[in-house]
Amino acid sequence: MVSYNMRHIIYGPPGTGKTHTLLEHIEKFLADTPPDKIGYFTFSKNAAREGKDRAVEKFKLSYNDVPYFQTLHSFCFNQLGVNKNQVMQPKHYKELSEKMKIELEGAKQDEDYEGIFFSPDPYIQLINLARSKEMDPIKFHHLNNNYKIQLNKLEIIIEELENYKEQNGLIDFPDMLDKFITSGEAPSLRVMFVDEAQDLSLVQWKLVKKIEEKSQDSYISGDDDQAIYRWNGAHVSTFINLEGKRTTLDQSRRVPQKPFALANKIIKKVHDRVDKEWLPKKEEGSVHYCTDLYEVDFSHGRWLVLAQANYMLAGIGDILDQKDLYWQRRNATPRVKNIYEISQKWNDLRKGIPLHYNEINKIKLKMSKDNWDSKLFKTIIKDGFYDIDTLKEKYGLKTEAEWHVALDQVLKTDIRKILNLIEAGEDLNKNPRISISTIHGVKGNERENVVVTTDLSGAAFIDYEKDPQDSHRLFYVACTRTEKNLYIIEPQTKKAYNL
Repeated sequence: MVSYNMRHIIYGPPGTGKTHTLLEHIEKFLADTPPDKIGYFTFSKNAAREGKDRAVEKFKLSYNDVPYFQTLHSFCFNQLGVNKNQVMQPKHYKELSEKMKIELEGAKQDEDYEGIFFSPDPYIQLINLARSKEMDPIKFHHLNNNYKIQLNKLEIIIEELENYKEQNGLIDFPDMLDKFITSGEAPSLRVMFVDEAQDLSLVQWKLVKKIEEKSQDSYISGDDDQAIYRWNGAHVSTFINLEGKRTTLDQSRRVPQKPFALANKIIKKVHDRVDKEWLPKKEEGSVHYCTDLYEVDFSHGRWLVLAQANYMLAGIGDILDQKDLYWQRRNATPRVKNIYEISQKWNDLRKGIPLHYNEINKIKLKMSKDNWDSKLFKTIIKDGFYDIDTLKEKYGLKTEAEWHVALDQVLKTDIRKILNLIEAGEDLNKNPRISISTIHGVKGNERENVVVTTDLSGAAFIDYEKDPQDSHRLFYVACTRTEKNLYIIEPQTKKAYNL
């Protein structure tokens, strides 16, 4: 085992450059350390990808040069030599459901088998959250009333799930961590970096410490004030009580003075935290209090509109639509952008530009039988390019009208919206200026203008009344996403966070 030298703990308040600081330390180590002796681990796939991309670009490396720039799940997957066919997939949960005669939704997994385990099923959620907390699921159920769960069903699912995995030689995401902790071999690293450490669960902390035991140095970075995933098993107290050489990054390059003052007022309400002194940037910024979203002028600049719960985003989207604004939900491509891109391809076709079958098929799907004969279209060769005359002569096209007439399967509301956006000067070839998201989904992002709605879901309001600490952290994160202007929407219901 490599002799242990030093654990460095880096506290990074909003906008102070945690990842940038870690990359600076990586650069220093690269002077005399092979890149495959450096580990960079994080909680989420997006954060791991960002760290890897920035390191590869900055230090002129290839992805193969940095095999240990990963999420913790991905690290375990690779170190254990697990085959993807050994991992529980939705089809397995479906088969198990049929066997038990209990409806069960399985885990949603990405193609790279990285990131956080998630299942929409409340039973699987509870079982795996309990495991992340190193608790018996039955005991956890007795202590937690946020899940609508029948105890007898839970007992059956626990037993049958373990039997099914054993009989079929399968493991799930929590098993990966457990298996590596008990029997996995950590690599010998010169230095290990961990980012967003406040989001790690108890089990993930065990994994980190196992890797750390074979690392000469470690740098563990995070911000306990931004620990907003306790509901998903994050054990922030481990990070708060961590021993080592502590450094606080004290200059924000994002948060202006007035939003900083409000955010600081919020976070001072949290009892279990590391007190940190940090400074806003020189710009004053602004904080505005509005009675509703209709008061906000979105005509200029880039915006984030944030809400506590997913279901609230639909109402926000409706208001933005009523204001004829171009927006997207987090990183999802707006439906009107997809339609607009199809309309542009139709315009190209009308100008005499041949298109590939795939583009033509997208156009055809937006047309009715009145504008395109489906039977004739089935005779088309799928790897060719076609102009409009050929499509009319051979493959059933019946119109050359402008897109908003020809694409008659597009909703009239979408057509009207696109035309209004174009008239308003919006460039639909670009991503929208306005994004809407839950506060949980936007951590790490920033915009010039940020709107925060203070309403809470029923469950969140109950938790807020019992213990407001998580809500304080959540709205602290929300208020520190702004680079300039912060807009607070006053409560629309009686269940809301009190700023």
